[in-house]
Amino acid sequence: MAFFTAGKTYLWRPDGYKAPEQWRYFQCAAVTRIPGTTARIAFGFIKTGSPTSGWTPTGLGDADWSSEWVVLPEDSSH
Repeated sequence: MAFFTAGKTYLWRPDGYKAPEQWRYFQCAAVTRIPGTTARIAFGFIKTGSPTSGWTPTGLGDADWSSEWVVLPEDSSH
């Protein structure tokens, strides 16, 4: 199963028609396993598409991954 990759930025817009405030950007800084399990966790920073949204540190696990997360080109601004 695919998962987040460190150094990549992702966009989540599940239906493509939601307002930008409902979009989620995730910058993945590191991926590791939770000790004693096979569960993965991606550490990084998340924000909405709102122009006033700031980056917040977070961790996203296997349950948060879906094919609706799209990798953004490296030169895109967000």
